[in-house]
Amino acid sequence: MQTTMLDAVSEALSVAFVVYDRNDQLIYASRLIRNYFPIPAEFLSPGTRLRDYLGALYDAGWRDAATAGKGEIVQSREEWIAEHIAAHWRERSEVQQLDGRNRWTRYSKRRLPSGFGVCVITDITDQKKREEQWRADMERVQLTEEILDNLPQPVFVQDRNLAMVAVNKAFCAWMEISADSILGGTLASAFADEVAGRLQGVTRHILETGTPSAVSVDLPAGAAGIRRVVLRSQRVGKPGRYFIVTSFDDVAAVGSETAPGAPLGPALPLLPENDPVRPAIPAANIGRKALLITGNVEFESKALKTLQRLGIDACAVRDPGEQEAFLSVARSVGVVIDLVIVDTDMDVKCLEIAETFGTATITLDGFQLDTELAFLVMERLAGLDPDGAADDWEISTSEPQAATPVATAPLVLVAEDNEINQIVFSQILEGLGYSYRIAADGEEVVKLWLELQPDIVLMDITLPRLNGFEASRRIRELGLSSARATPIVGVLVQAFERDREECFAAGMDDVILKPLSPDAVEAVLSRVAPALKGVSAG
Repeated sequence: MQTTMLDAVSEALSVAFVVYDRNDQLIYASRLIRNYFPIPAEFLSPGTRLRDYLGALYDAGWRDAATAGKGEIVQSREEWIAEHIAAHWRERSEVQQLDGRNRWTRYSKRRLPSGFGVCVITDITDQKKREEQWRADMERVQLTEEILDNLPQPVFVQDRNLAMVAVNKAFCAWMEISADSILGGTLASAFADEVAGRLQGVTRHILETGTPSAVSVDLPAGAAGIRRVVLRSQRVGKPGRYFIVTSFDDVAAVGSETAPGAPLGPALPLLPENDPVRPAIPAANIGRKALLITGNVEFESKALKTLQRLGIDACAVRDPGEQEAFLSVARSVGVVIDLVIVDTDMDVKCLEIAETFGTATITLDGFQLDTELAFLVMERLAGLDPDGAADDWEISTSEPQAATPVATAPLVLVAEDNEINQIVFSQILEGLGYSYRIAADGEEVVKLWLELQPDIVLMDITLPRLNGFEASRRIRELGLSSARATPIVGVLVQAFERDREECFAAGMDDVILKPLSPDAVEAVLSRVAPALKGVSAG
């Protein structure tokens, strides 16, 4: 009856144990012992000497528990048994062992005042895995904090509940607040109510759609007065674990001597329509031409009004068929279309058609239409030569002049779904002088490639929705009509030859291995696009 009860306790607690008397003879061994020690049953029966029981363990190959953590020590059978008997006579003894099946086991031994001894054997594999996961998580957190704190521009990170979960030193210095006072709080913990409310709507939209954003706000800057800052935000992570990363960009100081009503910061039309302080239209916009593609009448009306305020000639079409016909006629009469603006509700074929005609594109939805259209248009046109466009929409039989290239920072499209690696790429590329965009899955890579026409693509091969190999093949297929093939660099975790071969078979030009370093990234970018090296340095 006592044996049955002890076996029930052993199984209920999922532990095995051995009990021996003051003469070192076994008086009980639970049935679960056989799960740990592959020894004959006769060595576990009552009356067996502890020495014989340990000898059977040694013969079965279970000989390293007492020497765990002491390095490789070669012991004879008698030495091993003697050491273990001594451990069983200690008042308390405990060791942990990793067996040949990758199972972690803890052996807790106690010698009671009565002379009876107990050895409790517990499987702690799950506990060890949790500890390893905890250590890995802590290392990732520390790495993220170190990367953020070394970025020169202010950065803050929000979770899916829009709570502030990370800020870097540059952000704290800019806002003149401590990290402790804002972490766990909302945007209102750092920004004025009006700014916080505006950013709240923008970040919620990014969280829901994954569409990056760039908005302009005016922030206090101590003795410097007010600074106009462009806040660039993007969604990183995976479904259920999304984060919004926002960085300060295009910062321009506004001194206290600024006259009332003068434009704040850069002369870009970044402010909402009802803002009393509106910058002048840049002269570079005069003569620019844009084609809007949308099936939404309200979207069309708002967009055309904004483009008109920017000094851009624009008209709209409703579907890919009309778009292709319009661009064909424009090309036939020598009219240069500088930009195609595509409603995100339209088919991706609109981007493919624009790529076929070699026209720059941007995509945006209804929310961005109200907040970012002016900024996105100005940013996209910034690298185009205004003299390259015709003076008007009249039919001309003369050959259109080629645009003069402008020495802007080369654009790198990064395909990476891991949020830590996204930040690492951002830091490295900024340090090397490249501009960049990040895509979190293969479908988005192809879409952004069509829209942005980047100079280089860094392609992680393990992407969701469409892996890196498939995305590269799609880009190569879509780029057949283009005179310039975009260099694609595969990003691998390990140097397996089959992965390298598949990268090249998919149309990639080179490969790079993780973990990444600035030197390695710079070297591979120089190999695949040496002509861009000098441009990035400027």
